[in-house]
Amino acid sequence: MNIPQIPLNFEALIPEIALTGFASLILLVGLFKIRNEILLWSSVLFLLVLTILIPSFEGKSFGEMFLNDFIAIYLKIIILAGTAISLLVLASYLKERLILLNESIALLLFSALGMMLMVSARELMSFFVSFELMSLSIYILAGIRRYDPRSNEAAIKYFMLGGLSTAIMLFGIAFIYGATNTTDFSDIINSISNYPMLSLIGLVLFIVGLCFKIAIVPFHMWAPDVYEGSPTPVTAFISTVPKVAVLGAFGRILIEIFKSYYFEWSSFLIVLSILTMAVGNLVALPQKNIKRMLAYSSIAHAGYIILGLIVGTQTGFNAVVVYMLIYTLMNIGAFAMVILFNEENIENYKGLHKFHPALALAMLIFMFSLTGVPPTAGFIVKFNIFLQAIKADLTWLVIVAVIFTVISAYYYLRIVMYIYMKEPVKMPQPVFSKELEIAVLVCVIGVTVLGVLPLFLI
Repeated sequence: MNIPQIPLNFEALIPEIALTGFASLILLVGLFKIRNEILLWSSVLFLLVLTILIPSFEGKSFGEMFLNDFIAIYLKIIILAGTAISLLVLASYLKERLILLNESIALLLFSALGMMLMVSARELMSFFVSFELMSLSIYILAGIRRYDPRSNEAAIKYFMLGGLSTAIMLFGIAFIYGATNTTDFSDIINSISNYPMLSLIGLVLFIVGLCFKIAIVPFHMWAPDVYEGSPTPVTAFISTVPKVAVLGAFGRILIEIFKSYYFEWSSFLIVLSILTMAVGNLVALPQKNIKRMLAYSSIAHAGYIILGLIVGTQTGFNAVVVYMLIYTLMNIGAFAMVILFNEENIENYKGLHKFHPALALAMLIFMFSLTGVPPTAGFIVKFNIFLQAIKADLTWLVIVAVIFTVISAYYYLRIVMYIYMKEPVKMPQPVFSKELEIAVLVCVIGVTVLGVLPLFLI
């Protein structure tokens, strides 16, 4: 019997292999008495070097099962940069709460590894394994504060509902395999029309499983409690970087593989997009806890992002990818400010500009960008997605999105009003650290510079 030989070509996998080795090394050196600062800065430096070098590893591995093309490289750059910023935010938080830094760093790196493998996967089982590597690491991170009941509750809820979504997605993969007799993406494209009803059922189940991870309504039930109960740096990471990977993989699968079912899945996503924008924005209005408010804000942004996928074109998908870059910067920046201010109650943000004007200005920039106020980068990327939807004759859907964007201005700009226009109710007690300040500075520069010079985004 002749067994076909698959060209391995490990060259395209070098970044993932290097990240695996480095994350394992961080776990091992944690057994020795090495200063936390060395572990942290070596990890950040490693991620930055990998971010710079990754464009040079374009290619394929294991035949067609792993593809490192332009889109995958762009997504990986966002993933690595977002993980590096999250590490900086996480470090100062862990110092104050005596949580093992090496374990947290390793979990973040393994989660990033799963995301990188996922955006390059061209085969359903390798996609699933990568998805689970990402998810399991995040479940542990959500409960990293072992003696905090809120953190334990967040981890259990996330794990239980995550397991349910994984089972649904596996059912979808099983139906797709049953319809096409293959798990390879290129073969699925050629065989998907053999059993159209079976393929469509598999696609719907697969979409539902992925919608859970990006908190699309009605699969968002976990998000507010998990975001509020998890350590704030973990919340910043969960709400941004995994969504980059999931949406990147989601878009490629829909547009490249299931293009022939465009009418069916776009109709399904239109309903989910409207529900997500409505629930995210309306429920965020009365929130008093800023982490919970940002959780519903994150849900609302997922609704805007889905618009780019509904367009069903490569330009629409490109707009989604660029949106995720800016969303990562402004959302991590907003959560970093929550850590700096050391305050979750929105009422206690009143009058903070009188004590810390620089921090107040940074918070203003992030809130303006999340709202979509020009000339921030948040306005540019949101406008770009809306423009692509209008070109696809979805003007009515853009009008709905604009209405909800106006509604969102209330709860974002309420923070700005409290900071600048209200008398303080208590003396702020910010938690300063050089790592946190660098993270905030990077996010502020990214949001402002890319807003003033949008040629890098369009």
